[in-house]
Amino acid sequence: MNSTAFLTSIITWYAIIPSALLCFAAMRNQMRLSRRRAAVIILVTLTISSLAVATLKACFIIPRNALIPLIIIPAFIAYTVCVSAPVYKSLSICVLVFAFMSFLVNISNGFDAALHPHGVLNDFSLQAAVFQAVITTVFALLALYPASHQVVKIIDSIDLPRVYYATVPVWGMFLAFNLLISPRKYETLHVNLMQIAYWGSLALLFILLCLLCVLFYYIVTDMMDKADLEERNRIFEMQESAYQAQMRYINDTSRTRHDFKHVIATLDELSRKGDMEAMRRYIEEYRSLQPKKEIESFCLNAPVNALLNYYAHLARELSVKTDWEIALPEDTGISDVDLCSVIGNILENAVLACKSIPVSDRFIDLRLLTKNDSGLYIVCTNSFDGTSRMRDGRYLSTRSSGNGLGLKSIASTAAKYDGTARFYHEGTSFYTDVMLPFGASRKE
Repeated sequence: MNSTAFLTSIITWYAIIPSALLCFAAMRNQMRLSRRRAAVIILVTLTISSLAVATLKACFIIPRNALIPLIIIPAFIAYTVCVSAPVYKSLSICVLVFAFMSFLVNISNGFDAALHPHGVLNDFSLQAAVFQAVITTVFALLALYPASHQVVKIIDSIDLPRVYYATVPVWGMFLAFNLLISPRKYETLHVNLMQIAYWGSLALLFILLCLLCVLFYYIVTDMMDKADLEERNRIFEMQESAYQAQMRYINDTSRTRHDFKHVIATLDELSRKGDMEAMRRYIEEYRSLQPKKEIESFCLNAPVNALLNYYAHLARELSVKTDWEIALPEDTGISDVDLCSVIGNILENAVLACKSIPVSDRFIDLRLLTKNDSGLYIVCTNSFDGTSRMRDGRYLSTRSSGNGLGLKSIASTAAKYDGTARFYHEGTSFYTDVMLPFGASRKE
């Protein structure tokens, strides 16, 4: 066994380590295992694979690209074990990272060709291997911030399989291009304009891949912003509906208060005459003409009170039994929009769940309570048909093509305030527990 060839092969496959770093950075909020355990699993997997590949490369004449699956496949399997994200997310991220790294590998091939014009790819030099290790590390450090922020935002917010599956062949084309363009004989690059074509195509396609990533990010974030705007508009529509009902009640009661002096005069006259039967009929008729109370005062927070009235009215229309205990201060330090978003999503899911079961079984129990002025606790229990759809431990919508975005929105808002959100079910009862600390700094 050639020791130099073995060392060169080990350093060559070092590029998989910064690749793994970027893959895990994108999934930092999707970890199934602790960072320490994940690091141990990945390092052990990569060490064993690298040693095996390096041994094969040093002992046999095997094309380097033919050995790639022996590194990539075990690494991807270990990656999916460590993260809780669905496979389609993991696959999209891995293919994208490998596509970027393949450009750096070909840059190293060009560097090796400049050092050894008559060499071949299968005799990759030690100097080129070290150069490759350096540039892949530098790239990983430069890409670490966007991977752990912008990419994380997309991974955490978008859960549409078709979006991720659509990206895999796109990233895969760039990866395939780099595998095919690798020069088998370096002297090929020194013929006519081949070197210009080689470096030019690498530069242009690398820039194109970067632009596609930026474009994809802006398209997805625009979709997220639009969804957020639609949710806010829906909440405002609910509040407006409750507000209009409240104004109708105020107008009706104002006329009643204005006419009440005439009622008193009539009752006084009937009492003077001693006509108790006429007085009784008059009181019953007056009571029947009074407007039914549509607006309840649940709390001092006007937007939340309007939202609660909206769903209370909806629950009455659907004959849903309600048991609500609301003790919400006027100022919680939590954005009214975020607070209404959480409460609105909880009650919307509860009402929709109740619609699918018999009237006699419908109920929604809601508690909005504070504890030692430290935080707001939202606890809701509602009935449902007992059928649940789950993926990777997360609830999905039972509606056609639904993805459980309401629950995801609740969890996302809770995380913004360093709070917690928990969802679970027992039999035909669904439970939602949310805690939002008071005065917590929001994470934008």
